[in-house]
Amino acid sequence: MDIRKWLPWPNFGADLKANFIITLLYCGSAELSRDLASTPNAVTPVWPPDGLAVYVTLLYGNRMLPGVFLGSFFANIQAFWNLQSGLTLLISVLVVLGIAAGTTLGTWLGTSLLRHTAKQSYPFDHVPDAIKFLAYAGMVGPIVNATVGVAMLVFAQKVPLPAYHSVWSVWWISNVAGIFILTPLLLTWNHWLQSQHLRFKSQQGNLSPQQRWTLMFQRRGVEACVLAASIFLTGKAAFWNDYPLAYVLIPLLVWAAFRFGQLGATFSVFVVSAIAILGTVRGLGTFASDNLNQSLMGLQSFIAVIVFTSLTLVAVLSEQAQAKSRLKEAFSELQMTNGILEKQTQELADKNQHLEQTLRELKNTQAQMVQSEKMSALGTLMAGVAHEINNPLGFLNGSINNAQEYVEDLLNHLVLYQQHYPQPALTVQENAEKIDIEFLTEDLPALLGSMQGAIDRIKNISNSLRTFSRADMENKTAANLHEGLDSTLLILKYRFRANDFRSEIKVSKDYGNLPLVECFPGQLNQVFMNILANAIDVFDEVAQQVSPVYLTAKPQEIKIQTIALTEHNAVEIRIRDNGRGMPEAVKTRIFEHLFTTKSVGKGTGLGLSLAFQIVTEKHQGRLEVQSELGEGTEFCIRLPISDLD
Repeated sequence: MDIRKWLPWPNFGADLKANFIITLLYCGSAELSRDLASTPNAVTPVWPPDGLAVYVTLLYGNRMLPGVFLGSFFANIQAFWNLQSGLTLLISVLVVLGIAAGTTLGTWLGTSLLRHTAKQSYPFDHVPDAIKFLAYAGMVGPIVNATVGVAMLVFAQKVPLPAYHSVWSVWWISNVAGIFILTPLLLTWNHWLQSQHLRFKSQQGNLSPQQRWTLMFQRRGVEACVLAASIFLTGKAAFWNDYPLAYVLIPLLVWAAFRFGQLGATFSVFVVSAIAILGTVRGLGTFASDNLNQSLMGLQSFIAVIVFTSLTLVAVLSEQAQAKSRLKEAFSELQMTNGILEKQTQELADKNQHLEQTLRELKNTQAQMVQSEKMSALGTLMAGVAHEINNPLGFLNGSINNAQEYVEDLLNHLVLYQQHYPQPALTVQENAEKIDIEFLTEDLPALLGSMQGAIDRIKNISNSLRTFSRADMENKTAANLHEGLDSTLLILKYRFRANDFRSEIKVSKDYGNLPLVECFPGQLNQVFMNILANAIDVFDEVAQQVSPVYLTAKPQEIKIQTIALTEHNAVEIRIRDNGRGMPEAVKTRIFEHLFTTKSVGKGTGLGLSLAFQIVTEKHQGRLEVQSELGEGTEFCIRLPISDLD
């Protein structure tokens, strides 16, 4: 059967040991205080055991109060032990029990008030908590202790009732001084050890205590030695001699607070208080006087001032440090957030750029589909027209050949008739003169020849329409680019002719010996059509802006040159005009989607953009433009002869 569950708390054994240790420490500190800091009248101006009691209760909780009670009991039993009779023994035991109960109750009250009102368990990181520590643990708790303790002394007739107030004041002030001096030092020491352990563990790893102290001494050892020497010498001069330098110690305490933090400040206060107490109880120093109460009041007031000043200052510095730390963390979080936002912004920018690129591709695809549909419809129309022309054209071509033979036979027969019948009848002669038979026999063969030429021209036009409008397959086919160029020129021939503003545009061709090129012929014909049509549009615009004299001096001309680059597995088609050229700003955007320099309603900005896509994307070629103002423009199309993939 496990009896631990019947105990008041589960860690009874450990707490029992802890309370035993607290009892010993309480008794030991009480004896040390009586030996070192008691006045000739056996008055102790500072009672450190109460500072120890408040420390262990704040640190470990109310389960340490039994140790406080026992420590107070055994620390005071020797002073009140009376064996004269059983009654006196009982009274002395009751008095000591009352004093121990008052000490325990005062400790519990002060620490409970502090724990319930302070923001944190450690009270010296915030000014309000530091003031609450001084008020509740340092001043309210000792009120109970002094009240109960002095009442027990009056009960035991150790103190007369009229002296209650004065004894109560000394008792209360000594407890307050003990808590003010010792408890902050112990609390800051424990807090510093925990923080240093975490810091060294995170920064230097698991160092030994000797290594930690060595590292700390290397950082501020010299300054600490100078400060300690200054405090000791100034304190000795103020409290062991008659130099009025007591309050000169306050700047040194401020130095300790600023440079060495909470532990440095509380330790310096402890040292100054110890020097002041040891000197004053021996009748030396600034506060020594013939009146003991006056000496103790001056000493304890000084201790209260330096403790309040130091603890308030270190709390302010701690708040500033925490504020800086929070500001640094906030700045780090802000930087992290800013980094996340920048990353998200970049991702959004990338997505936006991707969407813009997708939109441009969709627009280009849409424009290309529209243009392809237009060209497909145009090609279908041209193919239909060519087909419809071919039917009567074939009939005319065959009929004209037969007509030429028939007419030739008739004319030969007429010649034979004239040879054998040189003197025809009068009616025949009159009709021959009327129809001008000689002119007919000469002009009719020429007329039939002209008709044959017209039929041949219509036939060429039909072939050009079929060539231009040929439908592209899914795969490239070997094609003669010259045929595509010639068919395009033939379709645009009506635009080359002279109009009201200009003379005829001259077209010169310099064809090289090109091999068949694997391509989409119909799409390349669109490229040729767009480039040539743009050149004609420019000529028309220029013609309306310049004088006829200028056009006469500089006739408008388009040159087409083809070159075979066999060593590069490519061919080049150069189309050059001698128009006005284009500025650099226009040249850099000439292949942009929907970019046009034409007036509204005359240009869509699709032609050259689609031409660029057809050459670069469909044929893996290059389409480049060279232009200078006043010199004209040249488009260079480079196409691979065959796919080498």
